[in-house]
Amino acid sequence: MAALAELRDIGGDRLGEFASWVADHARTHLPFVAEADGRIVGSAWLHIAGRVPGGDSFDRLYGDVQSVMVREEYRNQGAGAALMAAILAEARERGLLHVTVHSGRRAVDFYLRNGFSHHRQMLLWEPEAP
Repeated sequence: MAALAELRDIGGDRLGEFASWVADHARTHLPFVAEADGRIVGSAWLHIAGRVPGGDSFDRLYGDVQSVMVREEYRNQGAGAALMAAILAEARERGLLHVTVHSGRRAVDFYLRNGFSHHRQMLLWEPEAP
């Protein structure tokens, strides 16, 4: 838990609060970790959410990749690709309809290399700055 918190820039003084959040969201937010040299060097989360039932299907789940982080000294060595492979394997096993990711500009090519594609129907609304 401490390693996951550190990768999210959550200090030790808030570790208990973070652990409670993880426990409270265990059904919807699945953490994945990458290990090297006996330590956790990266993490990524799969958020699983449900869509409104339609037709004959009441089990319409999809995923969203969140908070992907690999320590700088371990980047470009396969840790991120291993995290994505594990997340997408979990998505297949759970029968998710699709998996999205909201990427920063720097990581777009990484996601494209790992099986994601641009989608013309994905739209985004953001509130105006105050």
